[in-house]
Amino acid sequence: MNVYFDNAATTKMSQVALDAMIPCLENVYANASSLHTPGQKSKEVLEKAREEIAACIGAQPNEIYFTSGGSEADNQAIVSAAKWGARRNKKHIISTAFEHHAVLHTLQKLEKEGYEVTYLDVHENGMVRLDELEAAIRPDTCLVTVMYANNEIGSIQPIAEIGAICKEKSVYFHTDAVQAVGHLPINVKEQNIDMMSASAHKFHGPKGIGFL
Repeated sequence: MNVYFDNAATTKMSQVALDAMIPCLENVYANASSLHTPGQKSKEVLEKAREEIAACIGAQPNEIYFTSGGSEADNQAIVSAAKWGARRNKKHIISTAFEHHAVLHTLQKLEKEGYEVTYLDVHENGMVRLDELEAAIRPDTCLVTVMYANNEIGSIQPIAEIGAICKEKSVYFHTDAVQAVGHLPINVKEQNIDMMSASAHKFHGPKGIGFL
């Protein structure tokens, strides 16, 4: 008997997801931007998916951006916030020392472009200390990005509290929630989350699809 203990890396696709996908793969293949009837059918299915995802996390449908996975969603969120900040002479970013490489590599790239990144410690319990986060925010801080749930030690950060501090300081807050979406209750409005990354294969969906 084989027992699989690596769901934090990837999950088996559920029958529910597979049953939802097969009709689309077979029949809903047209370009959703096309004006012909097959294209409009594709658009209907796409928008329905957007609405369902938004409803699950307390967002609006027009706030959902589909990506190829969590890494692209992380990259898009961080780079977009950084470029927004640069136009306002805000080139300081706050993160943690134990983010996923999708975040860390993006931050390292931005550092080479002249951004300054403060990496908060997560201490012996794997948690960010809110007082240290608040003290690290500066007038030129454009973004705070903190992982929701860690993929190796399982620590879950106080996301709502972090978001509240960012909101008070008028700083964008992004969370890599790849290990949290589908496993923990999330409401982006109530938790003060401006941007959140997710990937379907972490919660029994297909590989190659995520959202921001």
